[in-house]
Amino acid sequence: MHDFRPFFIDFEASSLSGFSYPIEVAWGSTLDDIHSCLISPAQCHDCLDWDDDSELLHGLTRRQLLEQGVPMAKVCDLLNQALEERRVYSDASGYDNLWLEKLFHAARKGRPGFVIRHVDELLCERLAPLLVQRRELMAALEKMHHAARAKVPRQHRAGWDVRFLIELWDMVCRRWPDPDGTGTEN
Repeated sequence: MHDFRPFFIDFEASSLSGFSYPIEVAWGSTLDDIHSCLISPAQCHDCLDWDDDSELLHGLTRRQLLEQGVPMAKVCDLLNQALEERRVYSDASGYDNLWLEKLFHAARKGRPGFVIRHVDELLCERLAPLLVQRRELMAALEKMHHAARAKVPRQHRAGWDVRFLIELWDMVCRRWPDPDGTGTEN
């Protein structure tokens, strides 16, 4: 098993419908080490759903994906190389796990070597010793959420959303250092 520093992941998708497919992914554990790639739907015969409203949010076109996207099988390999057996978190784990599964299924790569957990699970684990001060803790956490969003105001692109999650985690770690010193900061 690898050291604990958590990794964060985010997917952008063609829509929010049940027929959506992943179009971009980013992952990283520090601000200096965020990886991102567009995902080509070229080899996916089921990747037909496209929502113009979603395109307005993320700003990506299907043409961009076809011209600049990485083949799905290669994206699966990159994700497994970087994240296999790691602790991986997202702020929309339900959707991100769905798109992760769709990506691996479309690429005929079997199952991913990691599971995406919700970032709240990580934050609660970190803050559990302080939960006796729940009201104050929740207020402070909400302020950090807003502060992290202010530092990373752009949204709906995978790299920016991962940057936001890393900023939030780093703020929490600075505000509430790890009481047992297991090295979760870096």
